Amino acid sequence: MWKNYLKIGFRNLLKNKTYTAINLLGLTIGVASTVLLFFYIQHQLSFDDFHHSKDSVYRVLSTYKNGDEVTKSSGIPLALKPVMEENFGSEMIFTNVVSNNFLSKVEGGEGFNQSVMMVSPAFFEMFSFKMRNGSYPKSSEMRADIVLSESTSKKYFGNEDPVGKNLLIRLANDFVSFNVAGVIEDAPANSSLTYELLMLDTNADILYTAEQREHWYMVFGDGYIMVKEPAQGKIFEEAMQAYIKRLFTDREDPIDYTFSLQPLSDIHMNTDIPEGTASVLNPRILWILGAIGLLIILIACINFTTMAIGNSAGRAKEVGVRKSMGAGSGQLFGQFMAESVLITFASLGLGILLAIFFLPTFNKLMDTGLAISFLPVRVFIILGLGVFISLLAGFYPAVFLTSFKPVEVLKSNMSLKFGKQGLRLTLLGFQFFISIFLITCTLVMYRQMKTIENHELGINHTAILQINVPPPASQGLGDFINKGFEYGQVFKNEVQKMSEVEKVAMATSMYGDNAWFSAGFDTPEDKNIEFRINIVDENFADIFGLDFIEGRNFMASIPSDRTGGFILNESMRTALGWDSVFGNSLESKRGFPENRAIGLVKDFHFESLYREVSPAIMILSHDNFFPGLHSLMMNEQMNPKIFVKIQSKDMPATVSKINGIWKALYGSDPFNYSFLDDTIANQYTQDQSLRTLVSIAAILAIIIAGLGLFAMASLTIASRIKEIGIRKVLGATTMEISILFNKQFLSITVIGIVLALPVSYYMMQQWLNDFAVKTQMSIWIFIVAIFIGILFSVFIVSAQTIKSSWSNPVKSLKSD
Repeated sequence: MWKNYLKIGFRNLLKNKTYTAINLLGLTIGVASTVLLFFYIQHQLSFDDFHHSKDSVYRVLSTYKNGDEVTKSSGIPLALKPVMEENFGSEMIFTNVVSNNFLSKVEGGEGFNQSVMMVSPAFFEMFSFKMRNGSYPKSSEMRADIVLSESTSKKYFGNEDPVGKNLLIRLANDFVSFNVAGVIEDAPANSSLTYELLMLDTNADILYTAEQREHWYMVFGDGYIMVKEPAQGKIFEEAMQAYIKRLFTDREDPIDYTFSLQPLSDIHMNTDIPEGTASVLNPRILWILGAIGLLIILIACINFTTMAIGNSAGRAKEVGVRKSMGAGSGQLFGQFMAESVLITFASLGLGILLAIFFLPTFNKLMDTGLAISFLPVRVFIILGLGVFISLLAGFYPAVFLTSFKPVEVLKSNMSLKFGKQGLRLTLLGFQFFISIFLITCTLVMYRQMKTIENHELGINHTAILQINVPPPASQGLGDFINKGFEYGQVFKNEVQKMSEVEKVAMATSMYGDNAWFSAGFDTPEDKNIEFRINIVDENFADIFGLDFIEGRNFMASIPSDRTGGFILNESMRTALGWDSVFGNSLESKRGFPENRAIGLVKDFHFESLYREVSPAIMILSHDNFFPGLHSLMMNEQMNPKIFVKIQSKDMPATVSKINGIWKALYGSDPFNYSFLDDTIANQYTQDQSLRTLVSIAAILAIIIAGLGLFAMASLTIASRIKEIGIRKVLGATTMEISILFNKQFLSITVIGIVLALPVSYYMMQQWLNDFAVKTQMSIWIFIVAIFIGILFSVFIVSAQTIKSSWSNPVKSLKSD
C-alpha cells in the first residue's frame, strides 16, 4: 500500500513543480542549518564524556570568603598535593595540572617555545587519553621521563619513533635532558584539557622555591582528584575545612580559605569559575544556537503547511472524487502523508549534503574541528528529525484535506475560508515574527560589536608589536621574572635604536583576561583588598599612553621607584579608600616592606570588555610587594613581553628587521610575536562568530519566509485572477490593485513584526548582560527591523500583483 502511496505522491510532486521546488528548497536549507547546529551543540555537550571515570573525577577549587561573598578559583597551591597523599591517599588519587612554557629542542636542532603541562602519575589513570606508543611514568621517581602528544612528537622527531630518545628542556640554569617514555594521542576535540608535552610535577622543585611550593595562598595551576566512592567527595571538602582551620589556628592569617570540588562534567560550561587550564564555553550560546536551528526548521515546516493548505482548492475535487469512489479517510491521509515523507526525506538527504559542503566554513566561523560522523545514535536522531518534520509539516494539511465532504466539494459549495485565510495568515505572521526576531538580534549584535570595537580602552594599542621573551633558566617565580627582564633587556636596547621604532617597553603582560597577576591582602583594619599586579619597566606607561591624574611615571634615576614605588589606577584608589595617593603606602597584616605610591592613572581596560576594570597596581620589582600578599595567582606563564611601537608604514619589512636582530642575539630561540590589536580582537571571537551565525540565520529565515509569502501570494492571486481582470476592465490602476492585495498580507505581517520586538528586546538584554561595556538598544534598531520586514513583504506581494495586473484581462475573462 505504501508503495502505491509513494508512487502516486511522486507523480503529484512532479506535476506541481513550483510547489515542490519551494518546499524542497526551504526544507533543505532548514535541514542543513539544523544538522550543522545540532552536531555543534552535541559536540559541546559531549565534552569530557569519553573519560571512563568521568563521574568520579573532580576539579579542586580554591574558595575564598570575604564576608558573605564567596569566590571560587580553579588555581590551587602546590602545598595541597602532599596533604592529599598523606591524609586521603587510600580514598582517592590526586594530580596537579600546572601549565608552563620552556625552551625545548633536540640535540643540535631548532628551539621551540614549548607548552609543558606538569602532572602527577595519577593523571594517566584518571583521564582516558590513549597511549599510542611506549608507556607513561608510573611513579614520581621517574621524573626524567616525559610523554609527548602525537603532534608534538612529529614536531621534534618527524615520523621517527621518539620513545627512548632525548629531548632537551631548559628548566633551571641550563638545558636538562629528558627521556621520551611514550607518545599519547592528541587530546580529542571535546576535551577540556589539552596538552602538548607532559612532565611529572616532581620537577617542580627545580622551578619553584621551597616557600612557593609550601605557600597555601600562592597558586600555580589546577588540581584534580578521582574518588572511589561518590560520598568521598563531600568527606574531602569537610576534612579540608577542618585541616585549614587547624593550620591557621596559631597564625595571623585569616581563616577565609578552603577547598571545594567541581564535577568534571560541570567544567566546560560553568562560567562562574574563571577559566584555568580547562576551556569554558558560555552555555547561553548553545541555547541561542539551538533556538536558531529550531526556528529555521519551523519556518520551513510552516511553508510546507501553508502551501499545502493553499493548494487545497486544487486537491479538493480529487478528494471528493476519491471519497465518492469508496476511498476512506485513512487511505487519503496515508496518501498525503506519503507526499510529506517524500519531500521531507529528499530534503533530509540534500540538507545533509549541503551541511557537509559548508562544514569547513562553519568550522572556521566557530573555531572548532567539528566532523560530521554518522554513528548509530546520530543516524537515529537524524531519522527522527525526518519523521518529526514529516509530522510537523504534513499532519495538519493531511487531516485538513481528508476532512472534505465529497458532496460539498463536488457541488463547489464548501467554504475553505479558515484553511485558505485564517490559519495560513496566522502561520505567515508567525514566520515574520521569527524573521524579524532574528533580524533585530542581528542588528543589536552588530551594534554591540561596533561598540566594542570603537570603545576607548584608555590605552594606545595601534601598531604595537608584542614579542614573547622565551622562558629563562631560573628557579622560583621571582628569579623567573627577574631573569626574563634581564634576558629581554638586551634585545630591547637594540630594537629601540631602529628609526622605524618609536618606543619599546617590557612588562609581564598587557592585555587579556586573567593575564595580570591576581593578588590579595588584608589591611590592618580587616579589609580584604583583591586586585591585579603587573610588573613593568619605566617605558610602560609612556608607550601605552596612560593618563596620569596625580603624581608621575617611574623614573630610572630614582632608586626607590624600583624597590618600592608603585602606580595605581582609579579603581584601586577606590578599593583602598584613599582621597589622594602620592606618598601613601600599602599596609597588610602580613607586612609589606617599604613602598609608596608615586602616581595615579585613569582606569584603562587591560581585560576584555566583558569585565569591569579591576583595581590594579604597576610595579618595577616584586621584592617589596609579594611578601605582604595573602594570595597570588597567575593564569598564564609570566615570562615578560616586549612591546614595540612601530612608526614605519612598511610593517612587514620592519617586523623582518626586528626578527633579524632577534636571530643575531638569541640564535635558535623562537621569535614569537603578535600585534596587540589582534590580541584585543581575539577576546571577542566567540561573540563575533555568534553574530555572524545569527546574521546568516536571519538571512535564511527571511529567504524561507519570503518563499512562503511568494507561494501564498501566487496562489491567492491565481485564485482571484478573474477579479483582477474585472477590476482592470472597470478602470482600476495597477497601484490600486497592488494596494488591495498588500492590505491583506501586510496587516498580519505587521502583527508578527510588532510581536517580535519585545521578545527580541528581552533576549538581547540578557545577552548584553555578559558585557561590562554595552550598547544602548536604540529605537532606530527596531524601526530598521520593521522597515526591512514591511519592505520585504510589500516587494514580494507587489511584484506578484503587478505581474498579474499587467496581463491582458481579456484572456482571464474569456472563459466567462
